[in-house]
Amino acid sequence: MNLREVMQQIDFIEVSEELRHDEVLKFIKQKNYEKKPLLLNVEGKKVAKNFIATRELLCKYLGVQKEDLAKHLSNFTNSTKKIEILEFKELDLQSKEVNLYDLPILRYYKGDGGRYVTAGVVIARKLDSDYLNPKSYNASIHRLMLIDKNKFAARLVPPRHTYLLWTKAVEMGKDLPIAIAIGVHPLFLFAASTRVPEGMEFKYAAWLMDGLKLYEVDEFLIPDSEIVLIGRITNKKAKEGPFVDITGTYDKIREEPIVEIDKIYCKREPIYYSITPGGSEHQVLMGIPFEPVIYKAVSNVCKVRNVVMTSGSRHYLHCIVQIEKKTEGDGKNAIIAALYAHPSMKGVVVVDEDIDIYNYEDVEYAIATRFQADRDFVMIKNARGSSLDPSSNLTTTKWGMDATKYLERLKDFERVEE
Repeated sequence: MNLREVMQQIDFIEVSEELRHDEVLKFIKQKNYEKKPLLLNVEGKKVAKNFIATRELLCKYLGVQKEDLAKHLSNFTNSTKKIEILEFKELDLQSKEVNLYDLPILRYYKGDGGRYVTAGVVIARKLDSDYLNPKSYNASIHRLMLIDKNKFAARLVPPRHTYLLWTKAVEMGKDLPIAIAIGVHPLFLFAASTRVPEGMEFKYAAWLMDGLKLYEVDEFLIPDSEIVLIGRITNKKAKEGPFVDITGTYDKIREEPIVEIDKIYCKREPIYYSITPGGSEHQVLMGIPFEPVIYKAVSNVCKVRNVVMTSGSRHYLHCIVQIEKKTEGDGKNAIIAALYAHPSMKGVVVVDEDIDIYNYEDVEYAIATRFQADRDFVMIKNARGSSLDPSSNLTTTKWGMDATKYLERLKDFERVEE
């Protein structure tokens, strides 16, 4: 499965009007296209956006109802779905001269540090490992700021896998070889955005996609991609940023490693893929992968029905947990388990199974009628939170609301049914 097959399966808007690389976001906002799958014309080249910008699109690719999404994703263990390894020629990629300015790399906001690749899946392999073994690889998305025709500055977050592989290479006096896959199937983007055990990204993608084809390219295994960049993360550094992160606020400028690109391969008339920083697609890919993690953690302490990261918190900082309450204290245990499962999260609301967790008005009804602050509020001071939260100051205060019915007087909470 690849991006072009997806484009045959879902409705998208194709825009023939030519846009400059720094005009795209303004155009999208003017047209109210933030959540619409798009194929744009950027300086004469094709740019796709928003093909996994909503929960509903993700569920369509997976073939599940949105109410079952967290439970479905929580079922991944050790996939036995087939991973097929094919030769390079099967991918039909053409070698191109290395000039990154030939790609329609976008600049999103006026205050950005530069033009950014935002949907490039960085595929790194452990040094001295078997390149034909899918377990040898890490696949994850890193923002890449264009600094020259063959160079990026890459934001590597410690202590995640790519960062650890790079630091080990530097300690050995080597560069870390990488492939960057752009224009992959949306479910492969989702897999690369999900934190799974080391070496399991390809297996997770195979489970999501009901099988995965990988292709040999310059001693790398890559998925079906529109554009493939082959290069190295070096020990040299450059200033990276500012960049708008998931909260819609600017992340700070840092000294980050320089990536040098040695080869470029493209399909004929390649489709470049772009994720809008802080936009709906960014939130889906960064936040929703935590829902099954929270679901599994809460299931260890009580009967969990569903979990959803809230849109107001950018699908990242707050969540709603729906439980089937059996004993008093289940709600508070659910709060503690949820906060443990997602260390960057700072707020949890726990509700009963009769509350529609996709309707914040219904959630607020639960808070208004089933919650008392002196009895049902949990607060944890001086905890490690998210660096993306501008209100935090080294540490954060986490909280939880147990907005579930009191079991000793259930009749008081019966809702009238028309």
